[in-house]
Amino acid sequence: MMSIGNDSSWRAGVRRVVLWTILVSALFALIGCTSPIEVYPRPAATPVALATVVPQPHNVAIVGVDFDPPFNYAKVAENGSVALMVAIENRGQDEELVVSVHARLLDPQDGLHELVYEAVDVQSLKPGEVRVVRFAPVSVLPLREKYRLDVEVRPVSGETVTSDNYLTYDIVSRQAN
Repeated sequence: MMSIGNDSSWRAGVRRVVLWTILVSALFALIGCTSPIEVYPRPAATPVALATVVPQPHNVAIVGVDFDPPFNYAKVAENGSVALMVAIENRGQDEELVVSVHARLLDPQDGLHELVYEAVDVQSLKPGEVRVVRFAPVSVLPLREKYRLDVEVRPVSGETVTSDNYLTYDIVSRQAN
């Protein structure tokens, strides 16, 4: 029977990824219990089945996205603000010294006009480490019925699996109706 590397370490790695995903999801659920928006994730262009993932020396991924406080246009408009939080993970076997995370909020009804853009560099992400990247709070936001949020963790040097580096969300604001 052929195996890839140490089978028990591979299974432990998969369990670690699942555990971190659950913990990050629980954290986001606690932070944002209710929200007046609906977020629809777009399916990845090339889904990757966990059973077919081979450990890579370099592999960073987005594991979650949330807002703090939960996105509410009315509160932002009343001199409040909202900050985007993106959870990233080093799924590779090597430490990554600099990981660049980019976020764009777009207006899908205006030819994908860019409303907000920010990039944050994360220093020293160890193998298996999950870090929540908090973007600068936004307090001025044009009212739209729909927004599109594109989040990307730029591929690190030597990374070959990039299907988990990019997420797109359609956001529908109920306050715009």
